[in-house]
Amino acid sequence: MRNSVRISAVAILLLALCLPGCVGSKWSRYELYMGQAYNDGKKRVTAKKWQGFLNSEVTPKFKDGYTVYDAYGYWSGKMFTYSERSKVIMIVSQDKDAEKRVDEIAEAYKEEFQQESVLKIVSPVEVEFK
Repeated sequence: MRNSVRISAVAILLLALCLPGCVGSKWSRYELYMGQAYNDGKKRVTAKKWQGFLNSEVTPKFKDGYTVYDAYGYWSGKMFTYSERSKVIMIVSQDKDAEKRVDEIAEAYKEEFQQESVLKIVSPVEVEFK
């Protein structure tokens, strides 16, 4: 009887110690791949327009921060392989509504720069600040 009480007490103590670090610690990494050519293939997204988009759409939604990097993408069409310069926005967040805000950014980009699509990748991640 005493052993089962001790085991139960230790289990409850371990659970109590784990909860603050376990609850709400799910983080996700969101990546948006955004082509820098308009749908007509003739115009490019200028640095000024890109910066304006970040300032108006991305920064207000993710004030804690995000990362942008340059990329070059390839994809196959019906008859040709296409390539274009791209920007990737990477956001790491534990906010429950982060994905909704990421989707809003993708939709705004498609509308403003006449894109057929924006590639979104979502991955669970472990985060540690040192």
